[in-house]
Amino acid sequence: MMVHDIWELEATERVLVAILPHQRDLELAREAGWYRVPLARLPSHFAAEYLAFYQPAIFGAERWTIRYYAPVLRYRIALRRELLPAEPQHPRAEERYYQIDIGPLATLPLPIPARRLRRVSFINTTIGQLRRAHDVADLFHPAEDAQPPDEIWGAGLAGHSLT
Repeated sequence: MMVHDIWELEATERVLVAILPHQRDLELAREAGWYRVPLARLPSHFAAEYLAFYQPAIFGAERWTIRYYAPVLRYRIALRRELLPAEPQHPRAEERYYQIDIGPLATLPLPIPARRLRRVSFINTTIGQLRRAHDVADLFHPAEDAQPPDEIWGAGLAGHSLT
């Protein structure tokens, strides 16, 4: 699947911003083409057309930013030990996870910083909000892209459109 420039994508397409808790998670996303989410920690609005990735302090100079996004290809449920067979003794090895298969990572034209230290796990947003954001906090604002067109808002005025 070809990754399109973010400016070519529909503003209303849903994006789930997810944390990359370890460097290995970025490598898995980039090289293996997947990301995992424990079913026990599933966000309320999980389905999205794209994933974007928040990089915490562990990423050094690239910390506290969103730099990468990728299209979501499919979801499947797997045990953690199936996803990470090198860690069979992990305390959550028998827990169920969503494995989200993704297309190639793309880089945002400008990284979106978190100007204040923030604890981020998941943010539901849109491509339009991702394009407009100057700070991670901007992604928490109401979804302007989800607003109905003006003619639908105007329908409440006795069925007349606004001109």
